[in-house]
Amino acid sequence: MRSVHSAVTLPVDTERAYYAWTSGWDLWFARAESVRVSPQVGAPFYFDVEAPAMNGGAPTRHPHYGRFLELVPFERVRCTWVTGPSGTGGAETTITVHFEALPDGQTRCTLYHDGFATDESGERHAAAWPLVLTAQAHRLAALPAHDWERRLAEPQTHGRNRSVPEASFIPTRSYPDLDAAVDWLVTVLGCSERLRVPGERVQLTLGNGAVVAAAWDPSTMPASGGRPPATLVVRVANVDHAWSRALTNGATALSPPTTMPDGERQATVRDPAGHAWMLTHTVHDVDPAQWGGILLRHDRR
Repeated sequence: MRSVHSAVTLPVDTERAYYAWTSGWDLWFARAESVRVSPQVGAPFYFDVEAPAMNGGAPTRHPHYGRFLELVPFERVRCTWVTGPSGTGGAETTITVHFEALPDGQTRCTLYHDGFATDESGERHAAAWPLVLTAQAHRLAALPAHDWERRLAEPQTHGRNRSVPEASFIPTRSYPDLDAAVDWLVTVLGCSERLRVPGERVQLTLGNGAVVAAAWDPSTMPASGGRPPATLVVRVANVDHAWSRALTNGATALSPPTTMPDGERQATVRDPAGHAWMLTHTVHDVDPAQWGGILLRHDRR
């Protein structure tokens, strides 16, 4: 048996189910102090799972290793999965988890586990996964709503994406003469060009900050209050969650959450005072050349 399939209905929405399989391992599976994870494609993760000792002694710790291969928020997680002698036997296997929103607000979670080195390893997992997923459903159901809100709102390290600067706040300023504006920002403020989309916009950095200069045609987009259009881009842990929270707290929707060609998932709202905010989080690391950008300078990590 080299492939295993198992499914369960989780008593949480797809946002919480996705969180449980990316950042929230300790909520249902892992020993909390052991979790080392950054939910971004290519990033490794590690945690221990404790099994009670048969003789009442100290529990046995089983290390779990892997790296994220694909992250599609609220839809799919794919990662490698490596465990010890009683698991995959040190072989690198692959797990794919699909999340389907159900009408009653719950989530159908379907797991595929592939790549076992031996039939015995596959058979062990075929027996174990239904038990693990059933326990996951019970543990997630027991988590109080206020604890869910706190966990979902926790700041997270954003994923690396060559298509966007590393700054958490990125103001966008509009100019009728883009090249002249960039020259001014470089000469006067000491900015450095990072990425250029010819005739459209230029990303610039200064220290650990960044700014985007965008081309602006006043005849097609008149100034508001005598000023050119301006938007502040802010990197958040989860765009969909931040979007919902903004609308609940008086913001007006300008554009819904959408995964963009540059690897960012973005949404735009206008706050009660009239200011525009673009919310963004990284889904994939994308080479700017794939969507028309010209990378001039790499960020320092």
